[in-house]
Amino acid sequence: MQHLRVRSAPMRRQRGIGLVETALAMILISMVLLFLFNLWSKNEDGKRAENQAQVLNLIRESAQTLVFEHYDAYQAGEDITRNGITLPFGDDEGQALRPTVEQLNDLAVGLHNASSSPLYKSLAEGGYFIRINREPAGCEASPQGQECNITGHVCFDQPLRDPKRSNEDTDGFAIGRMLTQLGSNGGASVDDADGSTIYGYGGSWSIDNPIAGQPPGIVCARFGFGSAGFGNFLRVRDSRDPEFQNNVTLRGGLNIQRTVVNNEVCTADETGLIAQGVLAGQQMLFRCNGTIFEPVNGIEYGTIGGVCTTANQWALVEATGQALVCSNGRWVTQEGRGIRTMGYFGHGAVVPTPACPALHTPAAVVAAVSAANIIGLNNPGNNSGAFQAAISAGWQVTIRGSNGATAGTSALALVITSCNRT
Repeated sequence: MQHLRVRSAPMRRQRGIGLVETALAMILISMVLLFLFNLWSKNEDGKRAENQAQVLNLIRESAQTLVFEHYDAYQAGEDITRNGITLPFGDDEGQALRPTVEQLNDLAVGLHNASSSPLYKSLAEGGYFIRINREPAGCEASPQGQECNITGHVCFDQPLRDPKRSNEDTDGFAIGRMLTQLGSNGGASVDDADGSTIYGYGGSWSIDNPIAGQPPGIVCARFGFGSAGFGNFLRVRDSRDPEFQNNVTLRGGLNIQRTVVNNEVCTADETGLIAQGVLAGQQMLFRCNGTIFEPVNGIEYGTIGGVCTTANQWALVEATGQALVCSNGRWVTQEGRGIRTMGYFGHGAVVPTPACPALHTPAAVVAAVSAANIIGLNNPGNNSGAFQAAISAGWQVTIRGSNGATAGTSALALVITSCNRT
């Protein structure tokens, strides 16, 4: 019986080819995984760069709000006060033209607990540079700096570099993602070989690199307002009078902050201005009539003896509510005016002088004499029933008969005292 023999060499060659193919497959898979990992890592770096750009933009918006609210003060070169924090005007760090992130947090202009240091790669070694400018040069010499445009920028104070790529001067990938996030307000010092210029997105604007040494890789965001167009808009804490020529309708309430007192002096420029105050214990509104503030409730207030303009006009004393009337250009009180007393006085008696209010003079007249008391046998001067009575300048009463003789001791004159307007 003949046996067939099968050679095993080809089988060994087949097993060898399988190992090579497996090794090649593993290499390809590793390369794909490495590529995917690098792609994922780069995408994550891009997200982190965009997030860092968003923080830069928040700081930019906060600085812009500060300028927006205090535009006039920046034009005039005045200190800035907000939320109990004052920035003295100046160009040193911490002053009005160089606020810090910490100060923007405290000023409450839209920034809350923002870190003073960035977190992205090489930026973590530094912070932010904030600068506000008055432009063009020399504009501050105009009245109150009104011809100044107020501009500014916020920059990272370190260049963007990738520690993993030490052979590259700047991290162009991260800068590109940041500029895309910042839009037209973003710029970087990457196009200049020496880094001396920050070029805006698309080359639309440029500024000198403000960071010491002017290194390439600095990213900035700009803000600002022009004095011409911006002057047409009202803003928070605006000190200008808009002088609207028509009615103004408010859906909410009106918060009047100015406080005055009655008769407080105002200027002709303030004519019609409404302010709040307290009068006679009552909260009310006051209006400037061109010289003084007066209540708008239609009630006139004055002081006894004070100047008035309209005869017979009524008013009140602020503290007591006492009624006044305008008489001969002065406010006089009706209380204590007119008849004060009536009484009988004998010959030689002195009539008490009544107390009269300001601008009034006491007076006394004899209204009648009791005839039954003065006619009698003991008084020949009264036999005819005639008599006469008077009061001297010293308010002393005299009563005499028709022949001039002094009336009897029982004769009495009815005297009326009063207070008359002088």
